[in-house]
Amino acid sequence: MNINKKIFFYWKNKFYYQIKYDDNQSGAATYNIKNVKFILQKKNFYLFFLQNCYRQFDSYIIKKNKFSIHKQIQIICKPIPVNFLNLYKESLFFLGFIFFKKDNWKSPLLGAKGIGYECLYNRIEISQITLFNFFGNKKIFKTVLEITYGLERIKVNKNINFIYEKFNSIYNLYSKFNFKKNVFLYFFCILNIKKKNFVISYYIYIKITNNFNLLDEFYFNNNYNRIKIINILKKTSEKILNFL
Repeated sequence: MNINKKIFFYWKNKFYYQIKYDDNQSGAATYNIKNVKFILQKKNFYLFFLQNCYRQFDSYIIKKNKFSIHKQIQIICKPIPVNFLNLYKESLFFLGFIFFKKDNWKSPLLGAKGIGYECLYNRIEISQITLFNFFGNKKIFKTVLEITYGLERIKVNKNINFIYEKFNSIYNLYSKFNFKKNVFLYFFCILNIKKKNFVISYYIYIKITNNFNLLDEFYFNNNYNRIKIINILKKTSEKILNFL
């Protein structure tokens, strides 16, 4: 039985329901609109799924100008089980000792934050556990638990220090990034908000935030307009998330 099936089998036995997810290339798996809707709704749910995660610069590979593609298993539920850390450790019983390091998570551009842990195995982060408290700059109805398994990192042999990661070069795509294109995307996003096409506006907004993160990495670190742009984007995200 491979690692995917072991983790799936474990959570099925805990009465979590597997759902199928489309590969929508929306950045981090947390940004998937289906995830967002589950986080914001007031109903209880116990779900797990497999999804690709598209991240910039998130890698152990030294080369920086790349776009990483990770396979992840996501567990998302509300209310939170009291023994959620024990459940997580049991799901990876075949690994042995896992070290938990406090690592609170936040995404200012989505107005999201929570408390959580990095889960380290052989000094490599293999999972992230987050308890979401805020989304869209509003306190959510009940705290939501999200557990992310990084499958490539879990599958690494104890004696191998190199992690295989699929990635595409983003150097040519972003080194001469067109600022006007991002401005156009922003106004297109606002237009769809006015037309009440909130799902479309959300996908456009995620593209904008991904582009902004890249620009922030290369250009905006010392730019005094950076805070203004972040505040504008945060207000936009609030408008969208209020209607999803």
